[in-house]
Amino acid sequence: MLRRIGALVQVRLLGPVDVVVNGDVRPVPGLRRKAVLATLALHCGGIVSTDRLVYAVWGEDASPKAVPTLQRHLSFLRDVLGDKAAIVARSPGYVLDLDADGTDVRVAERLFQAGSQADDLICKVRTLRAALAQWRGQPLADVAGPGWLEQQAERLDLLRLQVKRALYQARLTAGEHGQLIPDLEQMAAGQPLDEQIQAQLMLALYRSGRQADALAVYRRLRRTLDEQLGIDPTRTLRDLETAILRQDPALDAPALAWA
Repeated sequence: MLRRIGALVQVRLLGPVDVVVNGDVRPVPGLRRKAVLATLALHCGGIVSTDRLVYAVWGEDASPKAVPTLQRHLSFLRDVLGDKAAIVARSPGYVLDLDADGTDVRVAERLFQAGSQADDLICKVRTLRAALAQWRGQPLADVAGPGWLEQQAERLDLLRLQVKRALYQARLTAGEHGQLIPDLEQMAAGQPLDEQIQAQLMLALYRSGRQADALAVYRRLRRTLDEQLGIDPTRTLRDLETAILRQDPALDAPALAWA
């Protein structure tokens, strides 16, 4: 987080855009101000040109008054952040002075990397849970802007999906297949072409004694892939179906003791 005179400051982007100062949430009024703050924060302390900031707020319809208005937005944001030096003018634009955990995006990325690399299964699950907990809803939920901000929202949505995949895989390895089924069913319904998620659901169902339901998931996926893309499931999915039909012991949940 950004540290100024003992204050802890974080810009949150994984949901409605706001600022947290010493644990207190400070809303950022105005779509344009939020767009400016989000653009600065998403560049992770790098220089953001004035032109890019203007485009983030007004798009291609910016008027000659855009730059003076941008400067007023920046001044307002410095007050929200609680420090005039939090946003620094640096040619050809501005920098938001962020510490390592200055945005929830950075925290989520750090935890995702740590959890993915953890050898200890308990640590892996806990760290990935903490990464997923950074999302409070739709990323950049209340920011209006042109294509770049929309692309960033899509990127952060994809990051959340990657965290979920990794977390659910770790929980399957830990033998939490029964508890996972509702979450996997909801996720599979929203991602009907995602073979990894469908495979996780199939395995969770099979390990819960629901072989027929697991095979039904495969048949639904095969039909959806054929109708929408004209392709068959991958070899990995076909092999999983065969293993479920044979009740292959290799699919059984590992015997793990949780601390």
